[in-house]
Amino acid sequence: MTHQRLLPALQREHRRWIRDVVAAVEPASQPDAGTWARWNALRYLQTAFPARLDQERRLVDGMNADLTEAQREILWALGELLDALRQQLDHLIGLCHHAEQFAQVTGKIVTTLRHWCRAVEDGLGPHSVAIMPRQSREVLAQLDPEFATLTA
Repeated sequence: MTHQRLLPALQREHRRWIRDVVAAVEPASQPDAGTWARWNALRYLQTAFPARLDQERRLVDGMNADLTEAQREILWALGELLDALRQQLDHLIGLCHHAEQFAQVTGKIVTTLRHWCRAVEDGLGPHSVAIMPRQSREVLAQLDPEFATLTA
């Protein structure tokens, strides 16, 4: 465990997270998607997505001391942007009825999420599992069941 790097676990869980987000929003972003498809994607972005982002931010917060100041600033800004974009969906009246606006905002969410994941992997990936605080290790074990078996 001591020489195990975080990068493989982070990449695994980020691939899953991006795949889940795309699966939730892509069908709803199609030009012929109906209101219910957008409503279902919106519900995912209002419930599962913020809960998952909160977990990821706890993981990063627990390892803040292992990041450079520039990495901390970039991750803070990307996390805030993800929150703001998600909340923007809540404030666009009748968004479920406006396919083009919905696709624009959800496209920005997916793009920003990809940037977030890359920044986390770049910042934390080179570090050893051994330096992880217990809190961060527990969060990553929740996000990536395979990681839990490596640290057991």
